[in-house]
Amino acid sequence: SMLNKGHISKILPLSDELMLARRGKLTSSENHNLASGNFMTTGCRSYLYRKVGELLTNVTATSELNTEATIHGLMNEAVAVQKFAQVYGFKYIICQQLIAIPGTKFGSTPDGIIVLNESLDEQMYNVRNIEVKCPITYANFIALSLCKTPQDLKAENKEYYWQVLDQMDNCDCMIGYFVVYHPDFRAGNFHVIEFRKMQPDGVEQNKPVKFPIAKDLAFLKDRKIQASAYMDELYLDLCSRKAV
Repeated sequence: SMLNKGHISKILPLSDELMLARRGKLTSSENHNLASGNFMTTGCRSYLYRKVGELLTNVTATSELNTEATIHGLMNEAVAVQKFAQVYGFKYIICQQLIAIPGTKFGSTPDGIIVLNESLDEQMYNVRNIEVKCPITYANFIALSLCKTPQDLKAENKEYYWQVLDQMDNCDCMIGYFVVYHPDFRAGNFHVIEFRKMQPDGVEQNKPVKFPIAKDLAFLKDRKIQASAYMDELYLDLCSRKAV
């Protein structure tokens, strides 16, 4: 499991160029739309329509508003990544870079990518990904802070759970981190949940070991292939119709 260095963009974070590069891509922050029990939910359909629309107009349909909450998040995410690096002793972290897999509709912009080492031919990195959330409300912050395991997070906020998994898929890594940070809390202001691909479930004796994350990752991979094929069909159908 390693990330191809060529998949890491050199685009400025939060730039117009980044918005352009994400156009028509199925991204980690929204791929929870693909992960419901049934594939074609209303949310999934509108997500895929929007992405095909971006390809046909060359305009990004942005859903991210500059609210107080997003500004609070952006200001504090970088601080949280620094704190994380200090606590865990990681030296080399790539921040806010788009990971785009060429020839696919898949893309991801983790808040941090920890580089542990590189392959002998220097083409690949062995990495872990970091997703940071800085909820502005105390209630949301505490709710996330009380989650101990990835399964707890899935129960509390499935969007965030699938976001971390999708980043692990795009970066091809065995371990990912979900970090929660609130600058105003005088204690308990920083919390980390570790996602291990091969993290066993609470195993009873003589029962086979289950790896819920590995299972969910395989499920998500399938759904992404399905979504991509559906987008291709829809795109071709719409392209075959004349513009007036």
